[in-house]
Amino acid sequence: WNIRREMLVYLIQTAPPSAINTTDDDQEGVDNDGSAKSSILDIEVELKLTAHCLQRNPKSYSAWFHRKWALVYFMNGSTSQQEHWTNMKSILQSELELCVQFLQLDERNFHCWNFRRFVVGLLGSSGGSDVTTTSENDGEVNNDDDEPTTTSAVDNFSGSWSAWMHQIEEEDKEVWMGPQISQNACRAVGMSTGSKDGSSDAIKSTTPLSKRELEKIIMNEWDFSTAKIQDNFSNGSAFHYRSKLLPLVLEFRSSGDSASSPSEAYEAISLARDEWDVILLDAIFTEPDDQTIWFYHRFIVTWARRNTVVVDGADAEVAEEFEGLLYDMVDSIQELIDVEKEDSFEGNTQDRHESKGAKCKWAYLGMHLVLSTLLEFKSNELDDEDKIELRERAKECLDELMRIDPDRRERYQILESKLYR
Repeated sequence: WNIRREMLVYLIQTAPPSAINTTDDDQEGVDNDGSAKSSILDIEVELKLTAHCLQRNPKSYSAWFHRKWALVYFMNGSTSQQEHWTNMKSILQSELELCVQFLQLDERNFHCWNFRRFVVGLLGSSGGSDVTTTSENDGEVNNDDDEPTTTSAVDNFSGSWSAWMHQIEEEDKEVWMGPQISQNACRAVGMSTGSKDGSSDAIKSTTPLSKRELEKIIMNEWDFSTAKIQDNFSNGSAFHYRSKLLPLVLEFRSSGDSASSPSEAYEAISLARDEWDVILLDAIFTEPDDQTIWFYHRFIVTWARRNTVVVDGADAEVAEEFEGLLYDMVDSIQELIDVEKEDSFEGNTQDRHESKGAKCKWAYLGMHLVLSTLLEFKSNELDDEDKIELRERAKECLDELMRIDPDRRERYQILESKLYR
């Protein structure tokens, strides 16, 4: 694969410009519909080759990477902006369909999930539907006489979810999903330029997507991850993908312009509530001893806690909502523990070793997490009696865990000591 890429790069960089890209219908290398075509890097050939290899080995790192590389190189390979991006978006949409097919064969193939987020990153980098400026206030198209807002291709075409999401708010530079093709690698082979010497004046640019277009992309992925999780609650790759979408969904839900719009912290708790009611509640009662679900539950609790900031009582409503969510979790998890206890330990209640079929280890861990979060969150407001009750319930969880899982007794003892600090 490396040799193939080296040869392709060499042929492209040493070929005359007219042999690589052209927009003249009379020149060689133009399709019948008039769109530009590369006579050196034929994207269809590369995609068919890698698809054939992936059918034989769906978890080939090299084949997936070459497919990414070919897409990025092709995106940088044309000077015909409008026609090129239309063609590119069509290819990227077909790549999403390919991901659907591979995930039907193996829904937990993390290579495919990784490739899907890469394709979504390219979709967000492929430019808006109109060559116009994006309004800074509402993301709507602004057809004024100003120059179109553009961004460097080498920043956009890494497959990252950061550069294109934050064209709306440039001050936030956090990388949500991480680059797939490094910028240094792009510059090393001149992928960001149309000239062999890599001169900066040839860097291509795109018109950023409108906020509405970005939201459509993200919400489609949100719905896709929902469907995959509901098909199989053990799909850790889908849960991970969803955890990365969560901050982006929050960004859109909390971007209302009116003064009466809920705060971002309130929307974060509302989103965490939706995750608990729609995804987690069904999952923990269906597969109570599946650690994948409980890892996501831990993520949701800590993520919601991190987004809940109370300053001088200004966000008292947010604190109340978060507290209500935690108490609802306590009630539901306790119900689950009671049901599992009744089903599993009709005989000797002391024979509760994890290796002998003891259930609810993860439920006890989840309960301890929620109770300790309540203690931390309401430490200044709870009276002594309520604190004692919460500590006792959390300690009971840890005591039960020591019986079920004695191999980790010292860890539970450390967690118990933290309850009284």
